Amino acid sequence: MTLDDYNGFCASLPATNHVVQWGGAHVWKVGDKVFAVGGWDQGQQLFVTFKCSDIAY
Repeated sequence: MTLDDYNGFCASLPATNHVVQWGGAHVWKVGDKVFAVGGWDQGQQLFVTFKCSDIAY
């Protein structure tokens, strides 16, 4: 997965908005609630974190 793939997927979801914060992390929100964070691990490899419930995990 590339950063473009990640941002494209998140942008395809309804009612989302994108901000770059926390030192360059690509943060996706619905309203003011964060549901995904993407960025670089020491500038090398993309990392992505999605927020989900225990049941969804």
